[in-house]
Amino acid sequence: MIIRKTLRLSVSVFVVYCLLSISLLSNFKHMKQNILAVFIGIITISLVSCKPPSSGSTSISVSIQPQKYLVQQLMGNDVSINVLIPKGSSPATYAPSPKQIKDLGDSKVYLRIGHIGFEQAWTARISEINPELKIVDTSKGIAFIDGENYVHGDHVHKGGIDPHIWTSPKSMLTVLKNTQEALINTFPEQKEDILQRGLQLEEKMRALDEEFKVKIEKFANKSFYIFHPAYTYLARDYGMEQISIEHKGNEPSAQWLRKLIDKGRELNIKTIFIQEEFDKRNAELLASELNIPMVQVNPLSEDWENEMRQTLTKLEKALE
Repeated sequence: MIIRKTLRLSVSVFVVYCLLSISLLSNFKHMKQNILAVFIGIITISLVSCKPPSSGSTSISVSIQPQKYLVQQLMGNDVSINVLIPKGSSPATYAPSPKQIKDLGDSKVYLRIGHIGFEQAWTARISEINPELKIVDTSKGIAFIDGENYVHGDHVHKGGIDPHIWTSPKSMLTVLKNTQEALINTFPEQKEDILQRGLQLEEKMRALDEEFKVKIEKFANKSFYIFHPAYTYLARDYGMEQISIEHKGNEPSAQWLRKLIDKGRELNIKTIFIQEEFDKRNAELLASELNIPMVQVNPLSEDWENEMRQTLTKLEKALE
C-alpha cells in the first residue's frame, strides 16, 4: 500500500511538471490557463487523497509575504506559515504548485489579502479541494479603490478593485484587525497572547501611520512615477498622486511614454520607482529621457514594517 501511494505521488508530480513545461510552449494564453488549471486541480486531488488527515495543526496559509509579517507578529515564531505566492512572483498571475495546494490541507486557516488576481482565479478551486479549510478575507471593511476602466472598440472593460491594500499603513491597520480576529477564532486557546501582541503591533503601526501623515504633509511635490501601480492606497490615504508607467495593466505604448515624458517635465518628477517582478526596460527609457534615477522598492517584502519605513525615506528624497 505504501509503495503504491508513493508511486502514485511520484507519477502525479511528474505529470504536473510535464504539463507545466508544455504550457510554456503554448501560444494560446487563455486556453493554456484553463487547461493548466483543470489538470492541476485534478492531479492535486490525487495528491491530497494520498496524505493522512492532519491533527493539531498550527499551520496558517496566507497569500503574500506582508501577511506573513502580521501573522508572525501576532502568533510568535512557533507557528508554521505557508505563503502561497513566493518571492519574486506576481500576485496577479501566479499559479500555485500542486504541493502548495496540498499543503493548504495541513493549515487551520487560509487568510486572503482580498482581491489579488491569484485569489480571484484560485480561491474557489482551493475551497473545492480542501472543503474543511477555513478561508477568511482580511480586506473586509476597507474603502476599496476601483481600478481604471478603459474603452476597447465598442465596449468598456471594467477595472475591478485595486488590490494593493497592504502598501498603506492606514489600510493595513484594518487588515491587522481582521487577521487578529481570524486567528483568535481559529486558535481560541491563544486568545490572550494574540490580543496582547496585537496591541503592541497596532501601536507600532499607528505610529508609522502618523509618521507618514506628518512627513508627507510637508512634501513640496506629491506626484511620483512607478512602473506598476502598487501604491494606490498609499497615495490615496496620504494625499499623493501615483502615476503608473504601465498603462491599463499593459506595457506602455510609445504614445503613452511620450505623454509621461512631457508630464514628468511638467511636474518635475525626480524619481521612478520600480519593482523586481517587472521588466525595467521602459522605466529605463523614461529615466534616461528625464535624466532621473530609478529606485527599487519591494511592496511584497516579508519585512513589511522595515519596507514601509524605507519607502517613506525614498519618498522623502524623491518628493523633497
